[in-house]
Amino acid sequence: MPDARGSSEEGRTPGLRPRRLVDEAQRNGGPREPGGLAALRRRCKELASAAWAAVRPDRRRTTGYIALCSVGALVGTSVVVGSGSAGAVPDLADIGAWLTSSRTGEAAHANGLTGDVDGKVKLPGMGDHPVSISQDGKTVLVLDEKTGKLVRIDPSQLTVEQSARYGAGLQLVSGGRYTYLVDPVEARVQRIDPVRTTPLGAPVDLGKGPLGKAVADPKGTLWVPVPGKGKVVPFPHGRKAPGIKVAGRSSKAATLLMTLADGRPVVTDTKGGTVTLLERTGRGMRFKLPGSVAEEPSGSVLVPAATAGDVVPVLARKSGRMALVNTRTGSLLTASLGSSDHRYGTPQVLGSKVYVPDRSNGTLKVYDTEAAAITEPVEVTGRPGKLSLFVRDGLLWVNDADNATAVVINSSGHVNRVHKYDTRAPSGRTPREKDRTGDGDGRDPARDPLPETPSRPGRDDTHADTDPPARKPEGGGRGGGPTPGKKSPPSDHAEDEPAEPRPPGVPQVESGAGSVRVSFAPSSGTKPTGYRLKGAPAGARVVPGKVGPDGPFTFEVRGGSCDKQYRFTVVAEFAGGRTAESGRSGPARPCVAPGRPQQVTEAFPQGGKGIDLSWRAPANAGEGTTYTVTGGGADTDGSTRNTGARLRNLTNFRTYTLTVAARNAAGSGGSAVKQVDLSNPQRTKVHNNVDDGEEVGIRSQPSTTGGTRLGHVPSGQTPALTVICQTTGTKETHDTYGWQSDKWDRIEWNGRTAYISDLWVYATKAEQNSYNPEVWRCH
Repeated sequence: MPDARGSSEEGRTPGLRPRRLVDEAQRNGGPREPGGLAALRRRCKELASAAWAAVRPDRRRTTGYIALCSVGALVGTSVVVGSGSAGAVPDLADIGAWLTSSRTGEAAHANGLTGDVDGKVKLPGMGDHPVSISQDGKTVLVLDEKTGKLVRIDPSQLTVEQSARYGAGLQLVSGGRYTYLVDPVEARVQRIDPVRTTPLGAPVDLGKGPLGKAVADPKGTLWVPVPGKGKVVPFPHGRKAPGIKVAGRSSKAATLLMTLADGRPVVTDTKGGTVTLLERTGRGMRFKLPGSVAEEPSGSVLVPAATAGDVVPVLARKSGRMALVNTRTGSLLTASLGSSDHRYGTPQVLGSKVYVPDRSNGTLKVYDTEAAAITEPVEVTGRPGKLSLFVRDGLLWVNDADNATAVVINSSGHVNRVHKYDTRAPSGRTPREKDRTGDGDGRDPARDPLPETPSRPGRDDTHADTDPPARKPEGGGRGGGPTPGKKSPPSDHAEDEPAEPRPPGVPQVESGAGSVRVSFAPSSGTKPTGYRLKGAPAGARVVPGKVGPDGPFTFEVRGGSCDKQYRFTVVAEFAGGRTAESGRSGPARPCVAPGRPQQVTEAFPQGGKGIDLSWRAPANAGEGTTYTVTGGGADTDGSTRNTGARLRNLTNFRTYTLTVAARNAAGSGGSAVKQVDLSNPQRTKVHNNVDDGEEVGIRSQPSTTGGTRLGHVPSGQTPALTVICQTTGTKETHDTYGWQSDKWDRIEWNGRTAYISDLWVYATKAEQNSYNPEVWRCH
């Protein structure tokens, strides 16, 4: 990564820079009055002089005191209020966001509840350059992607306080207290100080590039996709950790797209057709995408960098097919936006709606999952351009850096327009004369909304500058419906010929455990007598068998095979036997990815050298669920359809880390990890220790001729012992009974490992000079 040079914008120490507030020019064109603290001091001095004149001895005492109190009130008011806009302190809304404007080289802060611009910052040297802004950490940073210049915004002063210069083409990523610059070409990661904008430590090399687009979670952990290796590399606490394998082996690099779903890292492997939850220790839940999306070319599959909830939208740009993956429940909803020449951008989810930017006309296509239909679009700029979408504070922000207008949408679909070029907003720079052009309302008319848009109230008007929420059109968003407010001319045969029946909307399908939920928008125009479902597999049960003309417009298909994907159509039935059939839905399976196996327990066969595992199936596991056990070695790892596995040919007295994972055709669940200590210690007592004055020796080796004596058991005592295993050593003779045995027991003795002859441990088998079946043999 290129060398970085950290510097203040004027060489000042961070936090000690004096405020630079806007000085308003005099209307008559004369020189500006001094503003800020100097103006306040001058005014207070003038008021103090007036106060002394009011209470001087040649004035009436009562009049003087009244004047003095009045002057004191004026001084207090001056201190609190200030001396006009030149002394005003910016008051940015807590619920808001920063939006960039490439034309003016500025960043504007907008109020999320009203859309008003309440502050602007000039970005030196960034005009007409592509920039990225980071406002997810503790600071606000802006990166010029063309020049590599990184600056920090001081929201309290509306100024640029720190800057550093890095290389071009970098990614700026922030989360929590951590900020990173990622070089996708050189495959390097540089952590930086978000306050000083200077490097922290040396860059970390990730090998051969290019890298995918990285994200940082709320704890500050960076997640970097490395497509060439099929891995995602996490950086917890700013330090590189081992990579997590998320894609299978292939001759070509994978396409890995990162998303933060409610703050949790998720990676979409477009080539493998999977969506995988990531954890610090490895992979979590994995979901299989439907064939209609997974079969698309890798470059045409789009996912957002972050979503506010658990649902991740995956859009196939070419076909318009869309999959909504619920990363918490495992359900998969498939819908269609319709294929066209439109240039779809990255989708975003807010509430029950999915917003998809159309770059060909500057609008948002809106899909309502509750209505199973496309609703009214939202016009953002009305012009071709790249629309960027992100969710912040429960609001959807849509911005075109090359246009004057942005929008902010709440969860109910209410739209507020943001005029980024509003020259009346507070700024850390002095307004120039060319900034004041326009029609006098303080807004630049060059790139405001389309001319046919009605004029909006000003900032001081009581009505908010908003658009009404999008409405759900009749017929589930299909074209051809009547235009509100316009009457079509009557046809000559209108009374003789019935209206042509119209089909229902293309159904959306949602997978469930053992079922598929099919929802659709009703037919527009002539009302049908009911709706029936087509495409259910043989033997499946469809509930209800027929949907009435007034809904609810949902079928549930119970049954079918998890290994197969099914497509459905809805047939509207009309009076007179006429019918109209919808388009085909996307594919869906009657199952979801199973959850994590529960209550994993272990048992050992006699003599050890094996582990018998058992577990409870996940709640959503159905037919076709299999389980994979790993960690026992090449001879024992494998799959099973049962909720148990027998592992053999293991080594006693070792600790095994075993992983049990459930999977089916819809995906794989989270893994249950179980650490098993393959040992079988036995609690017993010293036996056959006759009180004959002879103590029992404790040795460091299973021998009375080798090793050393570590202790003894006094004659006649039978203390408790923990026996680890049995082995062979020197042959010993019991001094009372005359038994002989070369078997020794390894025991725990005062925190150490020691040995005692088996003659003095077990009452049975000892006289037979054989191993005790309850104790494993030492290896």
